[in-house]
Amino acid sequence: MLTVQETRRHAVQLCVVGGGLAGLFAAVSAARHGARVLLMQDRPMLGGNASSEIRMWVRGAAGKENRETGLIQEVELENIYRNPTMNYSVWDSVLYQLAKQEKNLTLLLNTTCLGCEMKDDRIISVTGWQLNSYTFHTVEAELFIDSSGDSILAELSGARYRVGREERTEFNEYAAPETADKCTMGSTCLIEARDTGHPCSFTPPDWAYRYPDDESMYLKNHDVPGTGVNFWWIELGGEQDTIRDAQEINEELLRVAYGVWDHIKNQGDHGMENWELEWVGFLPGKRESRRCEGPYLLNQRDLEEGHTFDDAVAFGGWTMDNHSPKGLKYMGYSSRHIAPVSPYQIPFRCLYSVNVPNLMFAGRNISATHMALSSTRVMATCAVIGQAAGTGAAVALRHGCLPVQVSARYIEELQETLLEDGCFIPGHLRVPTGRVTPLVTEEERRVLENGWERPHGENANCISLPAGGELTLRLERPCAALRLALDPDFSRRSISSDARYRKFAMRTNVDWPEARVSMPAYLLRSCTVTAGGMSFRVENNRRALLRIQLPPDARTVTLSDLTAWGGGDVRLFSADAAREDSHA
Repeated sequence: MLTVQETRRHAVQLCVVGGGLAGLFAAVSAARHGARVLLMQDRPMLGGNASSEIRMWVRGAAGKENRETGLIQEVELENIYRNPTMNYSVWDSVLYQLAKQEKNLTLLLNTTCLGCEMKDDRIISVTGWQLNSYTFHTVEAELFIDSSGDSILAELSGARYRVGREERTEFNEYAAPETADKCTMGSTCLIEARDTGHPCSFTPPDWAYRYPDDESMYLKNHDVPGTGVNFWWIELGGEQDTIRDAQEINEELLRVAYGVWDHIKNQGDHGMENWELEWVGFLPGKRESRRCEGPYLLNQRDLEEGHTFDDAVAFGGWTMDNHSPKGLKYMGYSSRHIAPVSPYQIPFRCLYSVNVPNLMFAGRNISATHMALSSTRVMATCAVIGQAAGTGAAVALRHGCLPVQVSARYIEELQETLLEDGCFIPGHLRVPTGRVTPLVTEEERRVLENGWERPHGENANCISLPAGGELTLRLERPCAALRLALDPDFSRRSISSDARYRKFAMRTNVDWPEARVSMPAYLLRSCTVTAGGMSFRVENNRRALLRIQLPPDARTVTLSDLTAWGGGDVRLFSADAAREDSHA
């Protein structure tokens, strides 16, 4: 007879619940800045909707100069290096590696948060159940970040949250319904197909739905060869409770998914004779459930009018992509798109609770209206929100204060730290330290010191160094590390000739021959570093933000034998001293 009695206890400074991209990056960023962190994730892998279990594309801000940087860029480049065919199992390992390599981060996978203990108005511990070890884990912490998507800690702690659509007049959102309701965007079971190069058949399960014609399938786009559609529209649940009815929605989606593939293969000529069903997502990707309330709720007008905030820490720029609650059953294209200003700012006040002072949140559950959520929910935006939340938590822990006091007293420190870590905050530029002088032309030096570490105003905004060439920098004061902001090819044209893989290098349906991606052509691959009488090599660099540790007696640094991944020029946005208070 098996009895379950063991409870393991953990004492950390920060507990993050939920290991999607937002939660993972919140945990990693806080750990890199010195906090003792535990990440509790209810699945066996990290990544949430981007993981191999769900396989939703990572999408973010529109505009070729608005690509998300920081940790999301770091993992994408590592994935391109290790995973040129975009295999999802390798991608899972890239995310797992990111967490496991952090010495300050404890990772609890397969652990579902199911309880929390409160003292007065604060959370003092959470308890999770680890399925595969039949063990309870209780985690005590000073701060908590809910990145569960469903905002489980809001429900357990009594933190204020919202579900559904606000009425039009509450925030003066013309695209909101006239009357508030509980409708949300639905959930999707994605499917993937592969071109085998030879004819193959499909026999559907008996329980799959039958769609004999396009109208019975609600006129949804299923032209895989022509459009590369990833079947995002296999969506249901927006008129139900996406949490309490989740299993019912899941099973209904599976009947739809297999029925859709039966239609493609067996109901008419779709040019898919050589295609086979490679994968079906038995776990749906969820777009919306609970949204936590912070001191400020981001809304449609903020996004559409480009409002600015003194406490901006992240940005978005995806359209307000507002799916009909009917999902699949809406005839034709089932989403309305409203373009925001891209990029728009996201304030820190949207990342912590208005009534539980040590609770923060990151991901699709931030403090936003339904209309704003329809843009902020996409994963590259959630990723930069997660890094901002985790860094903000580290700042709060460093000063022994709560997130609300970070807003009041330390917001400039938080913004400067995010910029130092390679993040982009619209309206904010990284200020050079003044400790390093690149020995280049005056015009090139102005480029390297202008604070824009990306293309700007239709200009490349970088300097080019020839293959085999060198760059010398004079240290005006001693510094522990050199900080280089390199060019990861924001256009992504050197990554792939296929536009599908330029937004983020993740595959969907697999063509014949199979697509591959390449490292950015202008990114520094290797060089020789000479400083303080020492020489050493940097090999196979795959980071766009590169920190090079220097000997204490260095007065000049020379980077020679420069090699780019594309074999030509190396492009550089800035070359400066890393700030000494940077822990990343």
